[in-house]
Amino acid sequence: MKSRTRQSCLAILVLLSCFVCIRCSEPYHSPTDTKKKAAGQPRPGGIYRTPLLNQPASLDPAHMEDIYGINVVNQVFDGLVQFSEDLLIIPALAENWQIEDGGKAYRFLLRENARFHHGLPVTSRDVVFSLRRLIRTNPAPSILPHLLKIVGAIEYRNQQRDELPGVQIINDHEVMVRLEEAYAPFLTALGMYQAKVVPENEVLRDEAGFIRRPVGSGPFSFVSWDGNVIRLQRFPDYYNGPAFLDELHYVIYPGGRIEEALADFQNYQLHDIPVQGKIRQALIGQANLQWFHRPSLSLLFYGMNCNHMLLRNTEIRRVLSLAIDRQKLVENAYEGQFEPATGILPPGMPGYDPEHRKVVSDPSTAQALLSRSLRESISMAPTLEIVSASQSPLAKAEIEFVRNSWAALGISVVPKFIPDWTKFQEYLKSDSVQIYRYAWFVDMPDPDNIFQALFASDSNVNYMHFHNGELDRLLQLARRIYLPTERAVMYQQIEDQVLAAQPLIPLVNLSIDHVYHAYVHGVQLSALGDHTVLFHKVWLDPSPGLGN
Repeated sequence: MKSRTRQSCLAILVLLSCFVCIRCSEPYHSPTDTKKKAAGQPRPGGIYRTPLLNQPASLDPAHMEDIYGINVVNQVFDGLVQFSEDLLIIPALAENWQIEDGGKAYRFLLRENARFHHGLPVTSRDVVFSLRRLIRTNPAPSILPHLLKIVGAIEYRNQQRDELPGVQIINDHEVMVRLEEAYAPFLTALGMYQAKVVPENEVLRDEAGFIRRPVGSGPFSFVSWDGNVIRLQRFPDYYNGPAFLDELHYVIYPGGRIEEALADFQNYQLHDIPVQGKIRQALIGQANLQWFHRPSLSLLFYGMNCNHMLLRNTEIRRVLSLAIDRQKLVENAYEGQFEPATGILPPGMPGYDPEHRKVVSDPSTAQALLSRSLRESISMAPTLEIVSASQSPLAKAEIEFVRNSWAALGISVVPKFIPDWTKFQEYLKSDSVQIYRYAWFVDMPDPDNIFQALFASDSNVNYMHFHNGELDRLLQLARRIYLPTERAVMYQQIEDQVLAAQPLIPLVNLSIDHVYHAYVHGVQLSALGDHTVLFHKVWLDPSPGLGN
């Protein structure tokens, strides 16, 4: 048998090395300059309580569409590979792998000590079942375009064949995956949350129940989901060693009720809280807190329904974008916390060009572009609705700023809040949506994860109803390019084309800002977002409250 490598091929490593350095030099900073007691040896035990600012729609990786469920899924499940803190591809359930046939074949060797929470071993059969299931999942998961590169996957999804020839079981712990052609993002895509491996027997036994009662192979096993609390417990047989925490509780605050979460954090009912707007002001000066800040690969934007009577006009969409002074938005609504978006690609993503500002904020130019015909269209149009899943003070301040900005154009705006995430998504899929507030955190460090997911004609999260045949063609072409520099140039062209059509309004690149009580140790943040934080190595000193 040929020797295997613990990392991906050179081209993948070069691709990831193209990232702008976005790692903080220190694990945390404190605005109060409070001296922290040095952490001792990790201490097992304790129940950790962390907030979720909305109810997840599902805990099944194949049906995952929101960041709230991703938090939980990342603790309960593992995939073949995962991302390190610095976004390198590292082993997970696959102890080793080898890339063969010029990038068209991937041979994975599974860990022999990996087990699911119900006690059965993780086998090649489970891996093959998980991939087949994803390919036939409806609605189509965002990972699907990557999996359709597997030999026979298109026909398998379309029910034209019963087998998937591109995925072969070599033995209980070895799987071979063959692609139609060399495809640069494939291994990276296997690190996505949807690519977690699920136990075949459990899913087939009760697939409907699996959504709320998942069984995985991660460091924590599922216990219960009662009302607004999801309980997980340490899995003692985890292949990478058991977690330090006894239990991990997700306390849910539907609709982003951050003020309630703040009160619980201050009363030692939570161990951490995301820092947004006034939360920062409320906590600055409080002793014995740890402050974490890290830029994230994300974009907060307003998507526009391109079929709407007013918004179908590209010039109107361009004027709406120009009218928002993003620097003032950051200062007034976000209190300087985030960075104004200069494009669709966030800083740190391959293809991002710090020298080229593609998104312009210019209210004066917006006024100048309003021709007589455009003004007549605006005067006859009804009030525009902005729908948001969050009704936090930050979201409300942001929408109010935008409403005032557009009022200068003669456009009136009314906000609509749908705090239930499932109902919010249903609304986005309806014809009623006009403008929607959305934050996109990339699932994998590749620009395809932004452009394919948000703008491809066949994407199930293209709520903008944006269709562009030339863009679809360029996306297909970009995925065949293996050289990182060539791929970056192609995605810059794709970005230019999207911004010329202006189906969305980029607002800001979000950062990961979290505060923890001083007795929390072992936290590591990823640029993929704080919903990707792993609690496997987190541990607690004895603390007031919280049952420790």
